[in-house]
Amino acid sequence: MFIVLEGKPMPEHSITLTLPDALYRQAQQVAKTTQQAIEEVVLAWIHPAPEEGLMGLDGLSNDELLAVARTTVPPVHTRRLQDLLTAQRQRNLTESEQQEATKLVEQEDLLTLRKSKALLLLKRRGALTGNLSAFGV
Repeated sequence: MFIVLEGKPMPEHSITLTLPDALYRQAQQVAKTTQQAIEEVVLAWIHPAPEEGLMGLDGLSNDELLAVARTTVPPVHTRRLQDLLTAQRQRNLTESEQQEATKLVEQEDLLTLRKSKALLLLKRRGALTGNLSAFGV
């Protein structure tokens, strides 16, 4: 299968990428589930935005860190993971489903780490006061 990636993250470049069928089907499923273009899904896998990692948090303002700390898992991701876990109790997941479930869990784990680091940075800066329950802590 061939996918042409155009415009993201470098508008001046486009490439053709050959993917194994299993990976392409997984990308299709994630794109369908998350209502994104398949190109966006593949780009997110290949080149996550720097602000999505932990390293990018250090340079954020307090308001931006508060926004990260308040971030929640998109409901469509939660529903899909619940569907996959329900299916797993009833039968063995396909390889593609297992990979998708693993990816969703990894995304949730990264979100938890990002929220935790954002709260830590806010605390170190003296910008965090009051009850942490608003952040799911």
